Amino acid sequence: MLRVSADCDCGVLSLFDLAYHSPGSPAKSKEIAHRQTLSKGYVEQVFQKLKRAHLVKSDRGPTGGYSLAKSYDGISIGEIIRAVDGPIELVFCVGDSDKPELSCERIHACVTRGVWMAGSGVLMRFFDSVTLVDLCDKAREQGIQSASEQELMYYI
Repeated sequence: MLRVSADCDCGVLSLFDLAYHSPGSPAKSKEIAHRQTLSKGYVEQVFQKLKRAHLVKSDRGPTGGYSLAKSYDGISIGEIIRAVDGPIELVFCVGDSDKPELSCERIHACVTRGVWMAGSGVLMRFFDSVTLVDLCDKAREQGIQSASEQELMYYI
């Protein structure tokens, strides 16, 4: 069964949360974890990978937290997947064949490798075509209120 890792799912949900609930301002990992029903430690662990990939930045202090390192219309799901887990490769031999640990004695005579390579490429192109903006639009379509909308409703 092919599945996206839990780390990737956490990364996508957390960056969606930043884009949707805290556009342009930092959010605490505790807030993100609460809204996305994730553990704070898990969010922080995944954010370390996202920081290394320059997708998020962090600010210290009472008004600090995590924020997107670039505009959310320029962050694709594929970019998040690669930052957290590397590229999607349906089988081990699809990756870099120069790595000895990935070598397969049948790599040059394998009739299925091309199929797995093409499938991996199709999946990554699809994930590269979906951005955080698309997820935010979907959330609005589903009627999910952003944190600022919820706060506004509190005062009404």
